[in-house]
Amino acid sequence: MSFRDELKKGNVVLQEKRIYFPSGELKLEGLYADTGHDRGVVISHPNPLMGGAMQNNVVESLVQAFYEKGYATLRFNFRGVGRSEGRHDNGVGEQDDLAGAVAFLESRGVRNIALAGYSFGAWVTANYLRNRQAVGQVVLVAPPVSVYEFSPGALAGKIDLIVCGDKDPFCRSADILSFSTEVGSKSAFIPRTDHFFVGKEQDLIKNVQENLI
Repeated sequence: MSFRDELKKGNVVLQEKRIYFPSGELKLEGLYADTGHDRGVVISHPNPLMGGAMQNNVVESLVQAFYEKGYATLRFNFRGVGRSEGRHDNGVGEQDDLAGAVAFLESRGVRNIALAGYSFGAWVTANYLRNRQAVGQVVLVAPPVSVYEFSPGALAGKIDLIVCGDKDPFCRSADILSFSTEVGSKSAFIPRTDHFFVGKEQDLIKNVQENLI
């Protein structure tokens, strides 16, 4: 059984609808699941230049983690990915894409909006937050702090949880501990796990859910 089958056949029935929302003049593709509550989460995917898209095992893990806790979920494809219009913009225009996704949830009556990003998506989320304060919780999964420039000074008090594998070369444990201390976040390391969390999805879900309000 694949992880995607587990997601569909879990204890909580997940019903996602394909939706489209604007990012400036672009139209982006997403999958939205409503829970009827006023809290939700926007989930950002890994680097599209390396095959990242919203159909990703870690993204699906985050969908399950939040949905089972009563959050509406919106995962989406950044510009130039899947059916989303536009071209990859090296994390700049992608911040506008994230803003568009947040606006979509707001248009559906969701007021308490959490943010969750994986890898490149964590970096985009962090950059988006440099001049903003999230309304809900912020979860970064495998933020590549060992290879990308983050701005911990601008993120102080804005990140709630960082989850990484202890064998991840893109977010080495020492770098994550330093970063989490600077921003004031909790950090969790999954043993014997690299950047991709293959076979470790349930561990990831557990770590996220244990820290959700």
